[in-house]
Amino acid sequence: MATIDDSQGVLVLRIVYDGPAMSGKTTTLRALAEGVSRSVECPEERDGRTIFFDWMDYVGGMYEGRKIRCQTISVPGQKELRQRRRRLLESADAVVCVLDTRREELDFGIEWLRDLVPRCRLEAPPVGIVLQANKRDAKDAVPYVELQRRVGRVAPIAVVETIATTSDGVREGFVFAVRLALDRVRALSAEGRLGRGAPTENDSEALLRSLRTVETKVEPRRASSKPSPPPASDPWSTSARPVSEPPAQAVAGAFPEELVFTPDPHMPGGMIWPPVDGRALLHEVASLEITPSRTARGEWSGAGSGWRVHSGTRALYFDHDDARRHLIEWAQVHSASAAQLSPGRAVILADAGSGRYRLWQLVRVEAALRELLAQVEETAEPTTAAKGLVDVAECLVSARAWFGRAKAHLPCTLWTVAAGRSYRPAFIGLMPDGPTERPPEPQGMSLLERELMPHLRDLRRARVDCAEVIREVVSLGHANARESPARWLADVAARLD
Repeated sequence: MATIDDSQGVLVLRIVYDGPAMSGKTTTLRALAEGVSRSVECPEERDGRTIFFDWMDYVGGMYEGRKIRCQTISVPGQKELRQRRRRLLESADAVVCVLDTRREELDFGIEWLRDLVPRCRLEAPPVGIVLQANKRDAKDAVPYVELQRRVGRVAPIAVVETIATTSDGVREGFVFAVRLALDRVRALSAEGRLGRGAPTENDSEALLRSLRTVETKVEPRRASSKPSPPPASDPWSTSARPVSEPPAQAVAGAFPEELVFTPDPHMPGGMIWPPVDGRALLHEVASLEITPSRTARGEWSGAGSGWRVHSGTRALYFDHDDARRHLIEWAQVHSASAAQLSPGRAVILADAGSGRYRLWQLVRVEAALRELLAQVEETAEPTTAAKGLVDVAECLVSARAWFGRAKAHLPCTLWTVAAGRSYRPAFIGLMPDGPTERPPEPQGMSLLERELMPHLRDLRRARVDCAEVIREVVSLGHANARESPARWLADVAARLD
């Protein structure tokens, strides 16, 4: 419901606090209100539980010369009021999901989150979510690492720990939600869909009237089964232009000193792609203290705790507009190749110092086919080892065909293909720098010879029963059609020196 209210000179946002009953939403809102010297309005309570909503109006911060006005509301968590909750969520620009993280309550909370995520993702652009992990002072609160792992299985969502009764962490969660809302506002503005005019629900009384009117006359609208396609003006459109060559001065001469990239979830909007999930990933990585270092070739790389960051030699820009253009082009290529890429990725434009900007890739580390191959090589039983080799070969060939449909050139190697059999293999490597022209890529048996022949030779040196493994590979290949990965691998194995 974001809108620019020119009559008041403000951008109006709605931050919605969601979560199960008794998770701490009202307590959170009251703690937040006390911290910013505001009051909370509650049209109706019953036994201390919110029946319609809690409301807090807050003005603070700036957006393109306008003050930011936040309509901050909480929704009822009772099951019987789910239609009211849905109506309020549909108006959100960002959602703070408050969960009771005591062990006995967490399973229910995670299921609540599973229900919330698709509601927010179906909007176009998606509505950002902050997970407020509440009641962290409880003796049986689930450890943070376990909590983050369980939340990560649902979606890439920023987790903020809070103790609402003492206000600990409450403001941090709210500030992060506002940043997510502003990311969405920028996307709406780019699409020409940012509203203008005073909001129809300009205070708590107007919202209450609106809810009562809707509930007595009209069934709330159902979310579309899929998001509407972005218009042609969308800067993140999947109709990607080729990435142009970075400026020559970015690679010329010696390497001057630069600011070292530090993942910052609070960096300005418009510098992160994807705008919502990307900020959530930055929030997750910020606490890991990953410090990239520069290689002799001028690239920057860093890794740790299941993440890697990278910036190529040519990814340094000397003009903000030029840097933003390349960020958009990178985002377009990522969007157009999203079906082939592994999840957990972001592109960030960071300040490099002295008026320069650098583009970074942030990628979650996934198990690669090479690691699966290592397990195969250690398998004791020759028949099982042979079947494992055939599985790896089939994954490689399948990945080469699937990656070929991407808009970007995606190298197909044992290190860039996710482990495991899948109809749609995932590319887990770094996106190549520079133009998208595709160098020649080997196919079929040529691909398997390039990737697997060195390992077959190593297998011969490492295993006394290598000949038996190879015989099993050849046998499996001959049992398949001639134009099949198993048959190609058998032909490669048969030519082993």
